[in-house]
Amino acid sequence: METVRRLMNEPAARVAFFEKQKLNIIMYTIAFAFVLFVYHIFSDGDFSFLLTLGSMVRMFGFVLLMIKFHHERTSSGISLKTLELYSLVFVSRLCSILFYEGYLPYDSSGDWLYQLVEVTSLLLCVAAIVYVLFFSETYVPSEDGFGNFKYIPSQLGPVVLVIPCLILALIFHPTLNKNKFTDTAWTFAAYLETVSVLPQFYLLQKANKPVESWVSHFVFSLGLSRLFLFVFWFSSFHELADKKSRWFFSGYEGYLILLVQLVHMAIMAEFCFYYLLAAKRKSPLVIGGLGVQV
Repeated sequence: METVRRLMNEPAARVAFFEKQKLNIIMYTIAFAFVLFVYHIFSDGDFSFLLTLGSMVRMFGFVLLMIKFHHERTSSGISLKTLELYSLVFVSRLCSILFYEGYLPYDSSGDWLYQLVEVTSLLLCVAAIVYVLFFSETYVPSEDGFGNFKYIPSQLGPVVLVIPCLILALIFHPTLNKNKFTDTAWTFAAYLETVSVLPQFYLLQKANKPVESWVSHFVFSLGLSRLFLFVFWFSSFHELADKKSRWFFSGYEGYLILLVQLVHMAIMAEFCFYYLLAAKRKSPLVIGGLGVQV
């Protein structure tokens, strides 16, 4: 409150604040206006629009990441492994939603907009990977050390997340598409996305320094998108159960999807809390090895 009062009472402080945060304010304002426009034009007001909203917020995070690369000409603070995992998430999900309607929003945004947002997110993610690999001299592989076990090369670290998620998806998957491959692909994407941010958190914690502004915005966008998706699945998870199936594990798929949503929320919660706290205080924080600067 002290900061708010100072901004209200001191013109010089207001000018300095808006000058420092000008680009952030512009980007968030554009994003908010875009969401309102999409909701008004392309949505029927159905609750399932939350799926599209969550997807758009996640895409916004990757847009911020590309702005970081263009604005700062550096990839420091970004985990290539998280980008690789997210690219696999998008590819797997698109294998389902581009050809079947089982997991699409019920409103008109599911006709084409939701798919377009996911395709755009994949393209942005791939562009980020290409930049880190071929155009950035600031990426340090040794800092991106998640999964660096004794018998596994560091570059293959994400495999320890991919394989369990794939096995779990093969066993527990809904059947809304009535197609085993696409049902499994969608479920695999849902499971893998839950843990895809772990390499990014590992990098930030090992760095033990304040997180760069654009990186913190990127990660917070991923967390905010999960909030919208969780709200949707919390009320809709029961629709994923195939009660007609005689498969031993049938009927539990919806509960497992809800569980991974909860796990993902828990993973993102601490970072998002300190992100908002740092934004309020206008200063970097280093808590438990996790620094946040906004």
